[in-house]
Amino acid sequence: MLIKIIYSNVLSYLVKKIYKIHERIVGRNMRDERTIKLLGSQGGLMEYSLFADESGTSAVDKCFTIGCLLVPNNFLDDFEQQVRHLLKKHNLPDERELKWSGIKKNYGMVNLLIDLTQLITNSPASFICKVSWKQPYYNWQANEEVAFYKSYTMLMSYCARILKSDINAKIDDKSDSYSKHAEVVEIIGNHNLKDRLGSITEVKKCDSKSELLIQVADLFTGAINASHNLFLHPEAQIHKGKVLAINKIAECLGWDALHYDTYPNADINIWHFPEKEYRKVPNTLDVVPTNNVAYVSREDVM
Repeated sequence: MLIKIIYSNVLSYLVKKIYKIHERIVGRNMRDERTIKLLGSQGGLMEYSLFADESGTSAVDKCFTIGCLLVPNNFLDDFEQQVRHLLKKHNLPDERELKWSGIKKNYGMVNLLIDLTQLITNSPASFICKVSWKQPYYNWQANEEVAFYKSYTMLMSYCARILKSDINAKIDDKSDSYSKHAEVVEIIGNHNLKDRLGSITEVKKCDSKSELLIQVADLFTGAINASHNLFLHPEAQIHKGKVLAINKIAECLGWDALHYDTYPNADINIWHFPEKEYRKVPNTLDVVPTNNVAYVSREDVM
């Protein structure tokens, strides 16, 4: 029995490593800079769960971001278990909601983000976000709520098309003037995918307090939007602990900050919009993951 368990664990590990290597090779071969490489080589063979949140919709922010954590369904339980293990590792209660707004003097949260970044870059999971600069985005000036859900639709349908698989989406339940936006995203998104492989099976609004992986999406979406907002508005007020968290995530990716967009990759993708005004501002970078990022201490965030 022990031999069988060891064999099963080794086989599972090897399959995941081969899977990750394969997807990175496919990502490098894609020519369209805007194309997001999200395990597309396995198209049609797998189903995915998408967990999404937003940041930067308030008037004081110069940009807003929608971020999606994508996890293959056959890896979903394993991924969530690893997240819960990291919560215990950093002495964070799993009954407390993880939120970017809560990262201030909590050095355990900063260290959690280091480990979560490395978990994504070393597993079949991926994170993709769309950062929209509000000033040149005409739709945002006309109707913020409509523009926000247009962005959601663009992002979800694009992920489904690249994955060529079914996506089941859970999004944070934000307050809107129109209650059926999730259904509209699903309908229009699938219309955009007509005659192509890939579909959005469901878009469901959920209370993030009961969805751990929406909370993970919140952390990364908040960090990326905050970094972009600081680039667009250097005088913006932000806590020292949040700046430290941004820098540590960036260090995990081989960067000095998070306000860049990315070339196609299998790990963390950042898409700038509108493209004409915002693409390659200030630069487009490759993700170069590293696992050698030091933890922070209590003194670092005080």
